[in-house]
Amino acid sequence: MSYWKSPAILAIASVSGGFFLTLFSGLYAVKPFILDAEIIYFGFPLPWLEAGRSTWKSQVDWRYLFLWDGLIVDFIIYGLLVATSLGLYFRSWLMKRKP
Repeated sequence: MSYWKSPAILAIASVSGGFFLTLFSGLYAVKPFILDAEIIYFGFPLPWLEAGRSTWKSQVDWRYLFLWDGLIVDFIIYGLLVATSLGLYFRSWLMKRKP
Protein backbone atom coordinates (compact mmCIF):
# COMPACT_ATOMS: atom_id res chain seq x y z
CA MET A 1 0.00 0.00 0.00
CA SER A 2 1.56 3.28 -1.11
CA TYR A 3 0.47 6.47 0.61
CA TRP A 4 2.56 8.64 -1.72
CA LYS A 5 0.22 8.01 -4.63
CA SER A 6 -2.22 10.44 -3.05
CA PRO A 7 -1.88 13.90 -4.65
CA ALA A 8 -2.98 15.59 -1.42
CA ILE A 9 -0.03 14.22 0.53
CA LEU A 10 2.39 15.16 -2.25
CA ALA A 11 0.90 18.69 -2.33
CA ILE A 12 1.19 19.09 1.45
CA ALA A 13 4.80 17.89 1.38
CA SER A 14 5.59 20.24 -1.51
CA VAL A 15 4.04 23.29 0.15
CA SER A 16 5.64 22.65 3.53
CA GLY A 17 9.01 21.84 1.94
CA GLY A 18 8.83 24.92 -0.28
CA PHE A 19 7.95 27.09 2.72
CA PHE A 20 10.83 25.70 4.79
CA LEU A 21 13.38 26.05 1.98
CA THR A 22 12.22 29.60 1.21
CA LEU A 23 12.71 30.64 4.83
CA PHE A 24 16.03 28.80 4.93
CA SER A 25 17.16 30.71 1.82
CA GLY A 26 16.84 33.90 3.88
CA LEU A 27 20.15 33.01 5.48
CA TYR A 28 21.86 33.85 2.18
CA ALA A 29 22.86 37.52 2.34
CA VAL A 30 24.36 39.80 -0.30
CA LYS A 31 25.90 43.10 0.76
CA PRO A 32 26.77 45.26 -2.27
CA PHE A 33 29.25 48.10 -1.87
CA ILE A 34 27.40 51.44 -1.78
CA LEU A 35 28.92 54.70 -0.59
CA ASP A 36 27.23 56.28 2.45
CA ALA A 37 24.64 53.51 2.73
CA GLU A 38 24.42 49.97 3.91
CA ILE A 39 22.01 47.63 2.14
CA ILE A 40 21.73 43.89 2.67
CA TYR A 41 19.60 41.61 0.50
CA PHE A 42 18.38 38.29 1.92
CA GLY A 43 17.13 35.32 -0.09
CA PHE A 44 18.27 33.02 -2.87
CA PRO A 45 17.88 32.87 -5.90
CA LEU A 46 15.84 36.08 -5.74
CA PRO A 47 16.16 38.50 -2.82
CA TRP A 48 12.94 38.80 -0.85
CA LEU A 49 14.05 40.92 2.11
CA GLU A 50 16.00 44.16 1.98
CA ALA A 51 17.54 45.83 5.03
CA GLY A 52 19.02 49.26 4.60
CA ARG A 53 20.27 52.29 6.48
CA SER A 54 22.18 55.45 5.78
CA THR A 55 25.72 55.79 7.12
CA TRP A 56 26.32 59.36 6.01
CA LYS A 57 27.34 61.58 8.99
CA SER A 58 25.51 59.34 11.46
CA GLN A 59 24.02 55.88 11.40
CA VAL A 60 20.25 55.65 11.51
CA ASP A 61 18.04 52.68 12.33
CA TRP A 62 17.63 49.80 9.93
CA ARG A 63 14.65 49.90 7.58
CA TYR A 64 13.24 46.66 6.23
CA LEU A 65 11.41 46.07 2.97
CA PHE A 66 9.74 42.82 1.91
CA LEU A 67 10.06 42.13 -1.79
CA TRP A 68 6.90 40.06 -2.21
CA ASP A 69 7.47 39.09 -5.83
CA GLY A 70 10.85 37.55 -4.96
CA LEU A 71 9.31 35.70 -2.00
CA ILE A 72 6.51 34.23 -4.13
CA VAL A 73 8.85 33.20 -6.96
CA ASP A 74 11.29 31.57 -4.50
CA PHE A 75 8.39 29.72 -2.86
CA ILE A 76 7.20 28.42 -6.25
CA ILE A 77 10.71 27.37 -7.30
CA TYR A 78 11.40 25.51 -4.06
CA GLY A 79 7.92 23.94 -3.98
CA LEU A 80 8.37 22.58 -7.50
CA LEU A 81 11.85 21.37 -6.61
CA VAL A 82 10.51 19.42 -3.62
CA ALA A 83 7.58 18.01 -5.63
CA THR A 84 9.85 16.88 -8.45
CA SER A 85 12.42 15.30 -6.16
CA LEU A 86 9.76 13.49 -4.12
CA GLY A 87 8.02 12.27 -7.27
CA LEU A 88 11.25 10.94 -8.77
CA TYR A 89 12.31 9.33 -5.49
CA PHE A 90 9.08 7.47 -4.92
CA ARG A 91 8.71 6.51 -8.57
CA SER A 92 12.16 4.88 -8.45
CA TRP A 93 11.34 3.36 -5.06
CA LEU A 94 8.16 1.78 -6.43
CA MET A 95 9.99 0.48 -9.52
CA LYS A 96 12.63 -1.08 -7.28
CA ARG A 97 9.96 -2.88 -5.23
CA LYS A 98 8.30 -4.53 -8.25
CA PRO A 99 9.53 -8.07 -8.94
